[in-house]
Amino acid sequence: MDDPARKVNPWSSKRGRNKMSAGDEEETDGASSRAERSLRDPPPPLGEASSSRTPKSKAVAAEGKKNAFTELMAKKPKPNPPAPAKAQRSSPNSYFLGSDFRSALAVYLSDPASVPSKSMLFYNDDFVVVPDAFPKSIVHALILPRDISITHLHPFEALNSNPELLESIRKISLQIRDLLARELRRIYLKTSALERARQKAFEELEERAISEPGFDPDSEESQALLPPGRDWASCIRIGVHARPSMSNLHIHVISQDMHSERMKHKKHYNSFNSGFFVDLDEFPLDGDDQRIPGVGHVTNGMLKGDMTCWKCGRNFGNRFQLLKEHLEVEYEAWKRI
Repeated sequence: MDDPARKVNPWSSKRGRNKMSAGDEEETDGASSRAERSLRDPPPPLGEASSSRTPKSKAVAAEGKKNAFTELMAKKPKPNPPAPAKAQRSSPNSYFLGSDFRSALAVYLSDPASVPSKSMLFYNDDFVVVPDAFPKSIVHALILPRDISITHLHPFEALNSNPELLESIRKISLQIRDLLARELRRIYLKTSALERARQKAFEELEERAISEPGFDPDSEESQALLPPGRDWASCIRIGVHARPSMSNLHIHVISQDMHSERMKHKKHYNSFNSGFFVDLDEFPLDGDDQRIPGVGHVTNGMLKGDMTCWKCGRNFGNRFQLLKEHLEVEYEAWKRI
């Protein structure tokens, strides 16, 4: 008995073979016809599109590419020059004086909250206190009044004509002086003989607290037993320049040592060690003080005069380098007091 799974209709196989052959013939005929047409109709020259053969979408794409390239390579008209920038911060009611380079301190006054903490010591509604960006001594700070009505006044005019302002500046100057004095104590705690003696005495109080229960080395009575240490506040000066280099009113609070790489020439030194530097305690000035603008013409002579050591009074004339070497010797002795 024949297996049904093995039965094959011979006609279906034959028809399949015939159908396949017919298909092969149709494909061959089609290829032959296309070959004949290609001989009769040669392709257009390179770069030309045949409208009858190129699909519409490709033609549009080619045209788009051509237009894009043409547009890219086409000579473009020069843009109109920008309108000239308006002068910044030129308002008279401003901490800035137009683009005056002498207004560099105004950035601290206009928005002190935005100033990095390392460049700001203190600020409130009345004052801004910053470290001098070019210190001429170990510690050197600037006090800037924020009252915009006085910020561009000469310091002599501001401090001579406004007793209330002078008093407020005296008050904050003493606070900043004490702040800088504490910084000097921190710096020279191990080099100053007076500070070392105080530190040694305090360590003895701490040892006593260990052996005597109930003894407090930090009490007022215990602290009174300590030597006073060094009076760093007396090493700090407060004042203004007779002819300031910056346009915003500012007061210098500076240590007396003049030990700084920023102290580079004679005018730097004499601006703090001659009558050109006016101590705050001298205000109000007498009306005939020769340093007042319009009264005398002595400030240039003060800057150009002989240089004398702030510590020993030795006169170095114009020999700045020799003075610098001498100041190093004085500094080494000063920090060990």
